Amino acid sequence: MRSYLRLEIVRGLRNPAGLVLLVLFPLGLYLLGTEVLDVVPPGLADGFAARTMVSMATYGALGGALFIVGGAIALERGKGWPAQLAVTPLPAHGYVTAKLVAGAIWVLPGILVVLAAGALVSGVRLPPATWPLLVALIWVGVLPFAALGIAIGYALRGQAANLAMMTVYFGLSVLGGLWLPVEAMPAGMRAVAEYSPAYLAGSPAWRALDGVPPTAASIAALAGWTLLFAALALWRYRRAL
Repeated sequence: MRSYLRLEIVRGLRNPAGLVLLVLFPLGLYLLGTEVLDVVPPGLADGFAARTMVSMATYGALGGALFIVGGAIALERGKGWPAQLAVTPLPAHGYVTAKLVAGAIWVLPGILVVLAAGALVSGVRLPPATWPLLVALIWVGVLPFAALGIAIGYALRGQAANLAMMTVYFGLSVLGGLWLPVEAMPAGMRAVAEYSPAYLAGSPAWRALDGVPPTAASIAALAGWTLLFAALALWRYRRAL
């Protein structure tokens, strides 16, 4: 599995267009919201730049994991790559694990660039230890979406897969408070939002801004989504062989 993981990482890093998209997309959204439009929701002015920084870093990372992993799988299926892997000693769980880890590594530059923009452009000031903590917390939140990308990539083909990923991505991002803070949502919608995978991906980093650790319930829920999507990805991969 180590050799295949190394292959996946190198292949992703050799795709300059994909890397530029992973970096520039969340960075552009962050700068647009904080430096150009400067749209601050009522009652949320305090710490808006820091919160938006975390939200856009999370938003870009989740999208990168979903589309880069899912898109790569769609191409691989068209070239018959799964059939070739089926005759190798690589087990199904090894394939899914390698895709998850590689997807998380690919999105790391985008996370770092958005956080750097928050510090250097927007003047976000946080305790030194908080910055690496934010990177780690956002990075962990990527895993369920990388698994979901694998599942969709093996469940659908071509434009159907892209449409499904786009629908899931924007829907979960809006519901999860990455565009509009859940505090500004109606009470009923907020109750659902707080258990959505996108909210659970961003919540630990948002709490870290206030120096508060993530709750045990949120960690358990995020782990649950990761295991659920990973199991779904494993099932779809085996069905595709």
